[in-house]
Amino acid sequence: MSSVLVAALLIAGVAIELLCCLGVLVMRGPYARLHYTAPAGVGALLIAIAVVVRQGFSLIGNKALLLAVFVLVTAPVLSHVTARAARIRELGDVVEPGFDHFHETGEEPR
Repeated sequence: MSSVLVAALLIAGVAIELLCCLGVLVMRGPYARLHYTAPAGVGALLIAIAVVVRQGFSLIGNKALLLAVFVLVTAPVLSHVTARAARIRELGDVVEPGFDHFHETGEEPR
């Protein structure tokens, strides 16, 4: 019974990962590609759960869960930073409202 569950979890996790990779490969712009990076964390979680079901809460299972949680927590930060870098590359360095560039850098306004 557990081998069927492990196989189902692995198939679902790998299928999600492959679809995410295919979406990143097919989409044209960086913003459209970012939409396909979010579900990759769910695929990693499914694979980690399959490892825990197969190995139990051992050293390997705990590391798999820790890695899956790490991917789930850091994925939104990575997406935000990537989108911000793409925006800066397209529009140039945009100064945030309320930031006094001349006061902070010591430059005189032109």
